[in-house]
Amino acid sequence: MSQLKVSTFLSLHGKAKEAISFYQNHLQAQVVFCITNQEITERLDPTYTYPASENDWIAHSVLNIGSSQLMIADELMSDAKQLVVGTNFSLCITSASQEEISTLYNRLIDHPQTRIIVPLAPNLFSTAYAIVEDPYGVIIQLVKEK
Repeated sequence: MSQLKVSTFLSLHGKAKEAISFYQNHLQAQVVFCITNQEITERLDPTYTYPASENDWIAHSVLNIGSSQLMIADELMSDAKQLVVGTNFSLCITSASQEEISTLYNRLIDHPQTRIIVPLAPNLFSTAYAIVEDPYGVIIQLVKEK
């Protein structure tokens, strides 16, 4: 049986804290996890770099709204240089299975119109992470859960 989960991921370029507060107040969202750029540097990876003006930016957060999960960060998931409202979301597909994430990644990139933004590789928070843009312009993040 598949272990895949799909969550909406919002990229808000400096507005993540505001949005989290809004969803807490208006949708009774519960913050499950939240970490800033500065906290990553202090607690997880002293080599993690970002502009000084983005110290308090949200690097990653997870909110529960009812039985659904919403992820929010300030960083853009595309390689665009600026936020474009309406395309500032992605599908974040997670699994506890490395094989399932690798298989899904290979299926996605097999399509000639899928564009690789970040190739599948380990990173700070996952043993397998990738970002692709599908043929319809939808950004998809793939994450092997730790």
